[in-house]
Amino acid sequence: MLYYPLSQPSVMVRPIAARIPREAGAEVDVLIIGSRFCPVGASAVLGIRKVAREFGERVRVREVPASRDAIARYGVADGIFINGKPKFFGPVREDQVRQAIQEELHGR
Repeated sequence: MLYYPLSQPSVMVRPIAARIPREAGAEVDVLIIGSRFCPVGASAVLGIRKVAREFGERVRVREVPASRDAIARYGVADGIFINGKPKFFGPVREDQVRQAIQEELHGR
């Protein structure tokens, strides 16, 4: 429950652990959860889609809308993950996306 009654002195909560699996089928797996809440996130998604196409079948982009289901499945409602690791937060340029994908392809 996300509602915190103001009459309570405290509330018991437990953090949710992120569970971002890397899916098989491509050398680089990009998972985008939510990330369209603001123009910066939407711009990042467009850049990621564009750069990923340059690599063809070597890179798979999966997009999941922010929802209760996303939180239950992944433990987060927003984020950009490459091969299961959080990668970008905030503005991102195409060259940064390209570099991150190339690092994953070439093992850094």
